[in-house]
Amino acid sequence: MKSLPVLTFLFSIFFFHQSSSSSSSTLPITYNVLNLGAKPDGKTDSTKSFLSAWALACGSTQPATIYVPPGRYLIGRPANFGGRCKNSAITIRIDGTLVAPSNYNVLGNAGH
Repeated sequence: MKSLPVLTFLFSIFFFHQSSSSSSSTLPITYNVLNLGAKPDGKTDSTKSFLSAWALACGSTQPATIYVPPGRYLIGRPANFGGRCKNSAITIRIDGTLVAPSNYNVLGNAGH
């Protein structure tokens, strides 16, 4: 029965190591476009919500995900997802459908 204290000691070390390593890792932040005002009806312009999600993800110092849940999202005006971004770990998960305006002239001569 001398092995019981040794096993308890090894288990304690393993448990401490696992709990300390998992708490030090950074979990990705998720920016859901619905929470930022996007409407999944395919008729309401959700461009501002998508650009807000991009700005938040770019400004984050830890990994970030932009999440587009199921639904239809109208991107009714030119949107540039670029520029200076201090976050190089951005994931965009699209489970919905991005919809362009039925009249492409609304976008103007934006080159997009």
